[in-house]
Amino acid sequence: MKKNTFLIICLMLLTIFSCNSKTEKSTNTSEIIEEVSQDEFYFTFTIDGKEISIKPDDVSTSYNTALPKVTFKILAGNYGEISVVLTTTADMTKPSSTPSGSTNYDEQITQGSVSLQNYPEKNYVFNSFDKGSASTSVPVPNAFVITKTEKVSDGRIITGTFNVKVFGGDNKKNDPNIKDRMVVGKFRIKHTFSDTKF
Repeated sequence: MKKNTFLIICLMLLTIFSCNSKTEKSTNTSEIIEEVSQDEFYFTFTIDGKEISIKPDDVSTSYNTALPKVTFKILAGNYGEISVVLTTTADMTKPSSTPSGSTNYDEQITQGSVSLQNYPEKNYVFNSFDKGSASTSVPVPNAFVITKTEKVSDGRIITGTFNVKVFGGDNKKNDPNIKDRMVVGKFRIKHTFSDTKF
């Protein structure tokens, strides 16, 4: 009888410890999380307060290892339509903060970490940095921030924000559409691996 009671107690303790172990593993950010529903992805932003939402299907990502630094880009929007391009060379396995731009070519953001395109009309481009102008070549911190990066079976789910001024350039005196604009947004998107993994 004592032997049976001892075995039952051992089994109960083993069950409790294995449950705790599973809980600890699931909260570890390096572990692969369960697949996330498409409904949980979003890419929304405002341009001078005007709200715009990009469908998750219209958001793509790239991970380029051929550049001086591995470069990650999020491209939100369809060709010829209002879109935003976000660029960073930060380690995408952890949260990061990228400034509005840099004069260092290796950082791949000499034209800005944030680019607004095809607004208010097609072919207009506004960047968050212009190294050719003293007033637009001062890096602003936290322009593009990755707040969370989660590993899934075939890629990463990346959550973040962007908040920066994009510049109209020298032609704004001649064209009322060309002016500095504030772009503020948030996103949760999925990057699917091809050949390169991070």
